[in-house]
Amino acid sequence: MRPPPTSGPWRSLWFGWATDEEIRYQGASGGVATAILLGALADRAIDAAVVVRPSQSHALAMEPFVARSAEQIAACRGSKYNMVALNVALREVLARPGRYALVGLPCHIQGLRLAQRRDRRLAERVVLALGIFCGWSAEPRATALAARRLGLEPGDLADVRYRGPGWPGGLRLQTKVGLVRERPYPDYYDDDRAMRAFTPPRCRLCPDGLAELADISVGDAWLERFQGSVGVSDLIVRTPAGEALNRRLASEYLTLVPAGPCEMLRSQRETHELKRKVWRGRMWLRDRAGRRVPVYPGLPDRAQLSDKLVGLRDAADEVVQRKVAALRFGL
Repeated sequence: MRPPPTSGPWRSLWFGWATDEEIRYQGASGGVATAILLGALADRAIDAAVVVRPSQSHALAMEPFVARSAEQIAACRGSKYNMVALNVALREVLARPGRYALVGLPCHIQGLRLAQRRDRRLAERVVLALGIFCGWSAEPRATALAARRLGLEPGDLADVRYRGPGWPGGLRLQTKVGLVRERPYPDYYDDDRAMRAFTPPRCRLCPDGLAELADISVGDAWLERFQGSVGVSDLIVRTPAGEALNRRLASEYLTLVPAGPCEMLRSQRETHELKRKVWRGRMWLRDRAGRRVPVYPGLPDRAQLSDKLVGLRDAADEVVQRKVAALRFGL
């Protein structure tokens, strides 16, 4: 018997949103990540935050950025369903002393933790790891595909917004001449097989959907009782550092409602369970092909028949959807 799914280590579980209504509305799901960063900066728990912003030179790209003011943090809010090399920003962390937060997906947080084992400065300076739930990232071609399906040329784009304002928000594409096209979330991403086909290969071998190595993890609260709200987030406090900060920020920056482990997992059941099944199935396929596979000590990675079928179906669908995108949209 495979053990029941878990949300990883935790000290407290909450549903919450930014107390400031404007921050809540402008965020992807309640503005919790932005509120935590703004509160930590005001509280002097951090001097800066490693975040992600749209590239200053290419509308289809994202880039890491070290935000040192409340205005810069606010300007980087919102989800970005695109790849980003967040580790590049660690050069600035190493070069300039201070206390930093880092906001990243599970893979970014895992990379940070491994780097902190090897570099004492990173361990001392990155005092807060804020993890964002992830069902998989996307290649820039996914955004290019969305643009062409909406009748726009990717090269004409000037601005891309993946979520918000409001919840759940949606994709908003604007061209250099001001033409705007929109598509609601999750239709254009989670529920779109063509978009999901442009997932980086390494994402398929990742079992972590809930940023289990972060100090605090946040993501959408997909529960019926929150439908129609401005936005509510799951908030998993995992470490003593995260717990201390969360306690200081409660009420002034965050409005929190206690959550239970079963309800927390239920709010992310699709992401958590599907990602684990695809992970085991794709690991099995990769091993059968004689290729090296990553090791996750402590996780049951043996693929059962259902996992193998999910992996085979996922791999086949990826090939088909990529070929269709190449033939119909030149990608």
